[in-house]
Amino acid sequence: MTGPRLLAWITLAIIGLVVSIILTSSGGVVETSSTIIRWTARTSLVMFALAYVARPSLQLWRNAFTKTLMAERKWIGLGFAVSHAAHLAAIIALASPDFGAFLRAQPPTNAIAALTFVLLFAMAITSINAVRKKMSPRKWKLLHRTGMHFAWLSFTATYATAAAEVPAYVIPTVILLAIAGVRLAAWMRARAARRAAVV
Repeated sequence: MTGPRLLAWITLAIIGLVVSIILTSSGGVVETSSTIIRWTARTSLVMFALAYVARPSLQLWRNAFTKTLMAERKWIGLGFAVSHAAHLAAIIALASPDFGAFLRAQPPTNAIAALTFVLLFAMAITSINAVRKKMSPRKWKLLHRTGMHFAWLSFTATYATAAAEVPAYVIPTVILLAIAGVRLAAWMRARAARRAAVV
C-alpha cells in the first residue's frame, strides 16, 4: 500500500474505528464522544510521530524502511489529518450542549488546540499539488515546519499534563520526547556537516 491507496486504507480504518465505537457504546453522547476522542488521539499520535521523524530518520539511518517512510510521509501526514478530523468531530459532539462552557473550561489549552487544527488543515490543503504549486517553496516549508512543530507542542503539552494524573500517559510523552530527540540529532549532524564543508 503506497500513495493514495495508503491514505484510503487509513481513512477506512479510522471510519471503521469510529463506527465500531458508536455501535458498541452503551453510554450516551458524552461517553461515546469521549471514547472516540481517546482513540483518535492515539491513531493521530502514531501517524504524526511517523510523519514527524520521516526526514530526520532518513538523514540518520538511510535504509529501506526510512526510505519508504520518507516516500510515504505526505500520505501518512494526510492520514493524520483524517484522524484528527474525526477527533475534532467528536470534540464538537461532546461540546455541543454548551460550547461556551466548554471553551471557558480550559482557555489556554483550547486556544492551542484550535490553532493546531487550523495549521493541520492548512497543511493538508497545501499538500494538494495544485495548491502547492501556487505557493512559494519558502512559504510552503514555513507553514509545514511551523505546523509540525506546533502539533508536537500540542501533543506533548496534553500528554505531559495528563501524565501527572494518569501514569499511563507517560508512555506517549516519552515517545514525543524521543521523536524530538531524533529531529535534534539529525539537525546537529547536518549542522556539523555544513561546518566541516566550510572548513
